[in-house]
Amino acid sequence: MQNEAAEPLPVLTTPRLKLRCFRISDAPVLAANLTPAVTRWLATWPDPVSVALAAERIATARQGALAGWHVGYAIERLSDGVLIGGFGGGTADAPDPVDVGYHLAEHAHGQGYMVEAGRAAIAAMWDLLPMRVIEAVAQRENAASFAIMRRLGMTPTGQRLVHSPARDRWEWCGVQAIGRPT
Repeated sequence: MQNEAAEPLPVLTTPRLKLRCFRISDAPVLAANLTPAVTRWLATWPDPVSVALAAERIATARQGALAGWHVGYAIERLSDGVLIGGFGGGTADAPDPVDVGYHLAEHAHGQGYMVEAGRAAIAAMWDLLPMRVIEAVAQRENAASFAIMRRLGMTPTGQRLVHSPARDRWEWCGVQAIGRPT
């Protein structure tokens, strides 16, 4: 198992949250947070999410962070230390654009946590990855995700079909992006 003592990403703190690299030990909570109400909007996480799959994805993300092509933050609430979500993205193939994905446990929805976490994570990503553009995609019906994207400064760039391996189907998604600050 990978040494979890080495933090491959800088730890970020916001007024209510701590963002840190996911650890293998987070796998049970991550799997529990990815309920059907959450995974219905996530293209790559099946329902149900097993602890083994969560651990495998965490290990891959940590390896990507160590190699410099991925930024994947666990989102912890400062008030109680509870893991409530994740935000990250990257690509080993090409630096532009970098697609980001994010999720919050159901009990953390509607409290502004994702915008707070996303602003900190995107600011760090500009320093950590060589991309010029960050983009996010969401199913066209996912109004909450589009509201988050707008609050993160993203603007619509179009629509495209995206394959969801979790559901083994193609889905129409809206795309929004933000360019590197000058």
